Amino acid sequence: MPHTAYADVARLTRLAQHFATEAVQAGDVAAFPPPAALAELPAVELRRLLDGLLTIRPPRPIPDDDIRADLDEMLAAEAAQRVLEAGAPDASALPTLSLTHDVDGPVGERVALWKGDLTTLRAGAIVNAANTEMLGCRVPGHTCVDNVIHAVAGPGLRAECAAHMDARGGEPEPTGRALLTDGYHLPAEHVIHTVGPVVDGGVTERERELLASSYRCVLDAAAEAGLDSVALCSVSTGVFGYPKEEAASLVLSVIGRWLGEHPGSELRIVICAFADVDVAAYEEALAAVSG
Repeated sequence: MPHTAYADVARLTRLAQHFATEAVQAGDVAAFPPPAALAELPAVELRRLLDGLLTIRPPRPIPDDDIRADLDEMLAAEAAQRVLEAGAPDASALPTLSLTHDVDGPVGERVALWKGDLTTLRAGAIVNAANTEMLGCRVPGHTCVDNVIHAVAGPGLRAECAAHMDARGGEPEPTGRALLTDGYHLPAEHVIHTVGPVVDGGVTERERELLASSYRCVLDAAAEAGLDSVALCSVSTGVFGYPKEEAASLVLSVIGRWLGEHPGSELRIVICAFADVDVAAYEEALAAVSG
């Protein structure tokens, strides 16, 4: 095994052993395999284990400087590799809807539709569809955007969100607002978190207003921070139950109104469609706009 790969595995083993021991001592888990058993695991299993430990870990400090440095180095290297494998996508360089979908006006000039992984995109900010606790999805292995963003960004993101919640006195984050944080190990400079509405059955007018508010507040936060670009995820269309087709039309409408109210804005807005079903929803909504 090359020396660099050995060093990575050694670091991964140290991290897994440290956070497993911490989890038991803190009462996060009842028990864990002993360090000797962890050392026998393949690297891929160790990494999966570490990811789970970091996912359930509360936002407490990492007092060990060496462990903190090891974790930061590993996360930075992983993020760089993800970006490289994705082709180093940049929000400011993506073709806009005027070129890809024949859309006229500010929406055509300032907005792009992109299928890809938000955590690989260089942007002023990417959007996180958060929950009301604002600490990330705490379910190991869950593939929601909240969990993926926190996993790639690292514990610093959860700690900053926790400070925000502490300042709120522990009150749940309201729906339809936006919070700007640093991006940590993400290629994006910032993350803008928003809590979208939960839909149970048909969409009500109030839920439409709340989802529109989420996107408006995201755009306002990006503009107020002087960012060059913001990449939007599909807020509320996963487990929160908002129909994707209806959400896509609403998002385009909100963006169009916002750009009309900010005629001097140079903000590049990227609609990120991660899966084919998301792309199809926006293609249908764009066909109605351009048609």
